[in-house]
Amino acid sequence: MTALRTKRELSPAPRRSDSASQPERPKRLPRYTSYPTALQFGPLKADQARRWLDEVPEQAPLSLYFHIPYCDQLCWFCGCYTHISNHYGPVEKYLSVLIEELRQTAARLFSDEVARRKVSHIHFGGGSPTLLKAEDFARLMKVVSETFDILPDAEIAVEVDPRTLSAEKVRTYAEQGVNRVSMGVQDFNPRVQKAINRIQPAALIEECLGWFQDVGISKINFDLIYGLPHQTLDSIRETVMQSVSYTPSRIALFGYAHVPWLKKHQRMIPTEALPDQALRQQMFAEASAQLEQGGYRAIGLDHFARPGDPLLEARDRGRLKRNFQGYTNDPAEVLIGFGASAISSLPGGYVQNTADMKDYQARILAGRSAARRGVGLRPRDLLMRTIISDLMCMFEVNPEARAKQLGVTYDFGREKAGLHRLICAGYMCQDGDVYRITEAGRPYLRAICTLFDEYFPQDSDILHRCIHESEG
Repeated sequence: MTALRTKRELSPAPRRSDSASQPERPKRLPRYTSYPTALQFGPLKADQARRWLDEVPEQAPLSLYFHIPYCDQLCWFCGCYTHISNHYGPVEKYLSVLIEELRQTAARLFSDEVARRKVSHIHFGGGSPTLLKAEDFARLMKVVSETFDILPDAEIAVEVDPRTLSAEKVRTYAEQGVNRVSMGVQDFNPRVQKAINRIQPAALIEECLGWFQDVGISKINFDLIYGLPHQTLDSIRETVMQSVSYTPSRIALFGYAHVPWLKKHQRMIPTEALPDQALRQQMFAEASAQLEQGGYRAIGLDHFARPGDPLLEARDRGRLKRNFQGYTNDPAEVLIGFGASAISSLPGGYVQNTADMKDYQARILAGRSAARRGVGLRPRDLLMRTIISDLMCMFEVNPEARAKQLGVTYDFGREKAGLHRLICAGYMCQDGDVYRITEAGRPYLRAICTLFDEYFPQDSDILHRCIHESEG
């Protein structure tokens, strides 16, 4: 998914204040693809990641993520960790190291009882995984199959940049078991595409869809972005209408995060060309309504799916989850990330590989862990993570029941006071011990979740955050 966001998270460390040396930046609400969030990530001891890996239950299914941090052209809206490469040599070298990391991790997970761990989900993100040559993708999948037991019903997904796709690559994906792709469409408007340095005419999208149809890959996601430069209500409507006409299985509608102080290339986007917050919210509301009219059903914060989709079934059964790749029905509780900057979600905590490419390659080739950052999970972190996940996925939560289920004693005094204020404002309602977000409150889902985020500043009223702070 082109919108594969920057991924990070960490242990109970106090938030650091650098206001004396750094210019004040707008507060941004977490996307809650994990909890604690990336802001809490900090240095890990050398052996911590390996200890957490050793704690993975032997019979637990795994989810695997492979980060391909290379593109042949930089999109100016991009917030992902990637490198621009004008030739294939660095990509080929990186792939060899990635395969070595895969083998080392699989060997670490090996035991006399379980030779190969079962895998229920595999995701290739970036960067641009479609930059890999067809034979190199097949080479990587061969090693995955040798080192892990891929379950027959496993979902194997690839994020697709239409500009670097080919019929040969699509045929290889089908041969290797890929059964879902996520296309980075972003916007169909030529002026918007030029402003973000991502030119991809509708004819190119249609050609790619034809290739997937030819090989029988029918599970296709579209990633759209609102809040881009020069977008208008009319242009976002046209993009949504055109997207719906192609009948993708799912559509993700992400908000562009303009953070030029973190991503210097975003300075190429003129601030005055960006829609203001009120227009952004209107864009999302209009696009959401259009998707509903087009037969899609809303899922969580920003996903939409056609009736009968497994995500809708998971939501209705209370099994929907949210991780670094977005909303998922993947049953695996453990996610192992491979590659520079990749993140793993392990029983003991979150682990992130070094983002320094030279450091990553040197560590793996020396037989060492590439993990550099992460955060341990306390029982109360697990409680708040579950509560936030319930809100993000189902728009409702029973805090007391979750605490009892997890065996954590906590009175929720502060949180209930905040919930009461939200109820009075019409953003939430209460049915016994269950708190539900109302239609009026759904645009402020992430702000509401901060009420249970012990690392997010609680010095301002939750209603103030809902009304005044950007959803990002």
